[in-house]
Amino acid sequence: MSVLTEETRGERQVCDLVVHDAVLLTADATDRVIADGGMAVRDGAIVAVGPTREILSRYNSRQLLDAGGGIVHPGFIDAHVHISQYTSRSVLSSMVGTGITMGDWKSALTEQDEYASAALAAVDYLKSGHTGFVDPGTIFTPDAVAAVADELGIRVWLTDPYVADAGGELKKHFPELVSESFLALWPKDRDDAFRRLGSQLFRNKHPNSLVRAFVGLYGEGTDSEELFRAAFKLAREHGVQLQEHLGYAPLPYRQRESALGSSLMQHMSNEGLLANHVTFVHMNAVHPSDVPLLAAHGVGIVWCPYGQLQMLGRGGAEGRMVELHRAGVRVGVASDIPRAGHFSALGTLATVAAAATGLPGSGPEILRMRTVGAAATVGAASELGSLEPGKRADFVVRRPDVSENLGCDPALEFAVIADASTIASVFVEGKCVVKHGEVLNADAPAVVARAHQSVRGLAARLNLPRP
Repeated sequence: MSVLTEETRGERQVCDLVVHDAVLLTADATDRVIADGGMAVRDGAIVAVGPTREILSRYNSRQLLDAGGGIVHPGFIDAHVHISQYTSRSVLSSMVGTGITMGDWKSALTEQDEYASAALAAVDYLKSGHTGFVDPGTIFTPDAVAAVADELGIRVWLTDPYVADAGGELKKHFPELVSESFLALWPKDRDDAFRRLGSQLFRNKHPNSLVRAFVGLYGEGTDSEELFRAAFKLAREHGVQLQEHLGYAPLPYRQRESALGSSLMQHMSNEGLLANHVTFVHMNAVHPSDVPLLAAHGVGIVWCPYGQLQMLGRGGAEGRMVELHRAGVRVGVASDIPRAGHFSALGTLATVAAAATGLPGSGPEILRMRTVGAAATVGAASELGSLEPGKRADFVVRRPDVSENLGCDPALEFAVIADASTIASVFVEGKCVVKHGEVLNADAPAVVARAHQSVRGLAARLNLPRP
């Protein structure tokens, strides 16, 4: 089945790029696989997808890319990552027995540290087939991370830093994440929290920018219902998504439900606070009755499989991400902080976590959750996440000569099993940003050296022991 725009039905059209002789994993509503497929790109957008023969016969291109029979799929999007903490992913063991917490680490971050962490992550993201990532409002200096998007050519979604009006609640349930110096950087009161809301939305005035903004609350009980209502209204007025952490740890989540006397999702539905511009991150305690409720309201859910596995091990979790996906809920996969695996392992982690809940996910389902599902959770599914005419041209070209390319279940082979070594090139907005596995817009050794220097400086300032 070919998908060609109306303008391609007449004389040959001029475009910027044609990818041909590819196996296209479209990740669209029908999860089509187009063998010997082609794709035409113009002005950063996909204008046609179909058999190679048809694409080459209808388009004159300034550039041709022969995929040689390799897999081409939409770029992965990490739906939730604490990007300024990427360089902290091996730090926790150094804090054991010291009295130093992750809150101390975060409060010690400088603008230069946040830039160094984001740049290192961006290089690793691009090399692993990710074309974008979403930070949930845990950057003190958003401009530092926005700069990384422009320099390296990766999409970034940002929001307001640490919006909450009850930050002390975090200390009750997650003392290992906070410190007095960290909480001192949060809003001082509700009025201060209200002033922070929407502070990053100015970025959406530039439609061609790789940096976009949404409305974010820190969540996990740190925001009042009044603050949530204000964020809900603001997001709706600006046509953007509202995101918040919710249900990471099942115990405090269930305590809130006990106090309410009902499911939290039912309570929010009754209060008119569930809608298709709302996304919750984690939701490790989804009750059976929540599934149709979330689907009916079009709520997005970000699934962090490593965190979910942690909670399954502690008890009380109800992991229903595949069930939610099959019910029509927009589910996106995310790393949170990749402490136990590289970005390439995210598909495997999701598959393992799904299996642990008793309802395994298929290769095509994981592919959709890593691409168009992730885009949907930040309100970008209409322009990103699948290979369809009208979508932005963010895609990955895999080498055909790799062991994973058995041709039996290409979505499983390349959205779950394959690692970064299988990537030939990555395109963002129709521009090549990774070629032969190397990031074109970055001096990778310099990025790594800067990140190492940042970590050593942070450790020294905090008197953390180093091996």
